[in-house]
Amino acid sequence: MAYMALYRKWRPQDFDDVVGQEHITATLQQAIEKDKVAHAYLFSGPRGTGKTSTAKIFAKAVNCVHGPTAHPCNDCGVCRHITSGESLDVAEIDAASNRSIEDIRQLRETVKFMPAEGRRKIYIIDEVHMLTTEAFNALLKTLEEPPAHVVFILATTEAERIPMTILSRCQRYEFRRLTSTDIGERLLYVAERENIDLTAGAAHIMAVQADGGMRDALSYLDQCAGTGADVIDEALVRSLFGLVGKDWLFSMAAALFAGRNGDLIKGVDDVIAMGKEPQMFLTELITHLRALLLCKAAPGTDTLSAYADSETELRVQAEAVPTGRIFAVLNILQEALLQVKTSPLPRIAAETGLLMAARVRTADGDDLTARVKELEERVYAVPAAPVPSAKQAETEPERPVKEPPPQAAAASKAAADSVLSVNDASAALAVPATEVVPAPVQADYARIWHDVCAVLDRERKKAVLSCVRAGRVAYIGETEFILALKTEFMVKRANREDYYSCIDAALTQVLGKGYHMRGYLEGDADLAAYEKKNADLTVETAAIPETAKKTPLREGKISPDDIPAEDREVLSPLLKQINDFHLYVEYKD
Repeated sequence: MAYMALYRKWRPQDFDDVVGQEHITATLQQAIEKDKVAHAYLFSGPRGTGKTSTAKIFAKAVNCVHGPTAHPCNDCGVCRHITSGESLDVAEIDAASNRSIEDIRQLRETVKFMPAEGRRKIYIIDEVHMLTTEAFNALLKTLEEPPAHVVFILATTEAERIPMTILSRCQRYEFRRLTSTDIGERLLYVAERENIDLTAGAAHIMAVQADGGMRDALSYLDQCAGTGADVIDEALVRSLFGLVGKDWLFSMAAALFAGRNGDLIKGVDDVIAMGKEPQMFLTELITHLRALLLCKAAPGTDTLSAYADSETELRVQAEAVPTGRIFAVLNILQEALLQVKTSPLPRIAAETGLLMAARVRTADGDDLTARVKELEERVYAVPAAPVPSAKQAETEPERPVKEPPPQAAAASKAAADSVLSVNDASAALAVPATEVVPAPVQADYARIWHDVCAVLDRERKKAVLSCVRAGRVAYIGETEFILALKTEFMVKRANREDYYSCIDAALTQVLGKGYHMRGYLEGDADLAAYEKKNADLTVETAAIPETAKKTPLREGKISPDDIPAEDREVLSPLLKQINDFHLYVEYKD
């Protein structure tokens, strides 16, 4: 008798044999027991997860001579014919090779005939997403209202390619990717029945490589058993599949984070000499780094079960490396993996990626976000007033502020109403004289913008410079820097964080304090409001008397000698009580 592959020999024959799909098998069993079988089902999910096997078990459960039953006997003639693929009532159709409208028309003609030996005719259409649009349209009516003795079961790995008109006519069941634990247990079960000496570690490696598919895992077991080895252990599996060992992964990760370039190159030499491909060992190293991340973030995940025999070593290495650095190294190695797949010299691409990843450094192991945030806070921070030293505090005691007499207070109030506009009189008296950084005047806007563009050019911010070079400075306030641009594209691009942060840094260099740039489209209403501020400031400057123009209005302060004589007479009672002060004056028409 010809040898039968393990994945065919050990195909599930009962709902209880289906691994990892209890949420589906339980529902189907209940539907059969309660005689609520639908006319169309859609089984979707990854390859090798039991879609076609479940469809055949369902057909046996419906047509078994002892049924309908949730547990087909597998002994009666109907069950044996379905198992062997000889039943006239169960038709398996490969939609990849029978995808035309003529094939569907032929199917529509056959559904009219009654079952030959069972209760229902079951049509299993595998890879149904391969049907053409015309074939799907031809199937619609039959799928929606088939004869009472017909059940359609559609199976696919790409449910998103099936038209919604088909999906809406089916009960959909999503098959899950199997866990490595479930696959490993099933492999050990099959190996025991087949008298194969399989270790638990080897079973787990095959389960991980199967990537959630039981069929692939059984094929791996079949391949290992074909070597004729007495025992199938981890070393045999790794050698057969071209995998590197955990010792190599731990040593390479340690060299990577320590920046030992010589050890990295030697490690590559060793695995290349063993016949491993750069894509394979780089993929395994990336998987190992992922395991380090998961060990820090989710220690109980199923992925880490592959490190059951080296759990302590994995945890120690994960705790020794900051999370931000692992993220940075992973990004570099994934880029290197893409280059390895397309490069004519994959080994050089792999070595270059490893050496670049070994140079990654971050502040205290954190990602660069914290550093960028700290720099932004420093740029936009308002300098605090100087604090006197302890020695100065002892030698220069605080001078009490004298309260003005009632007559002086009344006179100062009258003067403020007629000439001065004081926002907070009490605060103005208490605030000591400090240096005020004047805001730039409109006449200097062009020169300032030229200097900012020069800084951007010097720092090689070419993309930012090309976007905003043609902009026009509309307004400069205390912390606001308003830029007018000609197109909406330029406005959106300039207001992006990676763009305006470069411009803000250049403004700090040119103006000596923190400013925040915002871009507006020429003709925008908000831009017009800022331009009006410039016009108002120009009018106010022109209205100041010649005696008050000794100190420019934009500095916001004048000395007592600059106050006109008639105004000084009104303020004289107040001036006698105050020694050192800054007086802010606003002249109105």
